[in-house]
Amino acid sequence: MNLLSLGRFLEVVAEYQGKNLLVLCHDDADSDALGAAWVLADLLGGITGVPRKISEHARELQFKLKIQVVYGPDPRDYDLTIVVDTADAQQLPGSLPTKYLLVDHHGNNTLVEGALVAVYEQVDSTCQLVWRICKGLEKKLQSHHSLALGAGIIGDTRHLATAANSTIADLAAILEEGGVSFQQLLDIFRISSRIDREIRLEAALSAQLHRIGDCLAVSAAVRKNYVYYIAMMLVELGADIAVVGYQQENNCFIRLAKNPSTVHYLDCYAIMSEAVAHYPKTNLWGDTDYAGFNGQAPIEDVIQAIIAELHAAEARDGTCQCSQRPKN
Repeated sequence: MNLLSLGRFLEVVAEYQGKNLLVLCHDDADSDALGAAWVLADLLGGITGVPRKISEHARELQFKLKIQVVYGPDPRDYDLTIVVDTADAQQLPGSLPTKYLLVDHHGNNTLVEGALVAVYEQVDSTCQLVWRICKGLEKKLQSHHSLALGAGIIGDTRHLATAANSTIADLAAILEEGGVSFQQLLDIFRISSRIDREIRLEAALSAQLHRIGDCLAVSAAVRKNYVYYIAMMLVELGADIAVVGYQQENNCFIRLAKNPSTVHYLDCYAIMSEAVAHYPKTNLWGDTDYAGFNGQAPIEDVIQAIIAELHAAEARDGTCQCSQRPKN
């Protein structure tokens, strides 16, 4: 992150102090997007906005912290919009601003160029960048702020399994300032309802096993949109690669995840992009370790296409050699 960008960001925010401010995160907002946007909006006296919906796996966070959200906001109704945790215009259906500040951590961000100012760095989570903004604003975190930022960090790092040392240090500082424990943070993610536990168990029991090279890939269709949670669960259970889909009428939600400690070379985003190339999409994003697709297609067809692409990648590149260590 360029410190000059952070300084200029703080200057612009100060210019709009007391005005009508929208902090907007991507559609189907996850815990990193929701936590980052809500903390920033709360500390700046603004409104938290989401284009259409919050993801199922972030609803526990919304419920437990009583996060108030405006759905489908029109940026023209606000004096300034801060876009948070968003990499592309397609992630803001119906709410794309023409003038905005940006706070984001994703690679291949296409919104940086058009931003008035961008606080942009490829760290593990956008919540880390919001934490730096809070320090620049000289705003002390309260317990609910710390829980929201912490939830974003552990959500984007698979409960710290992929976190950099600096990310863990940031999380410790965030929790310390807010006076909350790591156990309190984990409680934010605890799924409390019986139906949600049933859905997880059903997914585990009905999942299909695929052997691709030396890798164990698992696919599952679920009856509620917990695709992120269940993909992570399957990896934690021992899958090297997990493909999970949810169907809602003509719309499908697909997530592809890998265990980076066993699958060293596979690029999840490249696999997903090839598999869904011919389907209408509302969102497609990801990186080497994780990728997501929302669009119009039968989930069975997309899952089969992903499995086929994994087999093709193994035959072509040998990217699914889970027993091998990374090349130096």
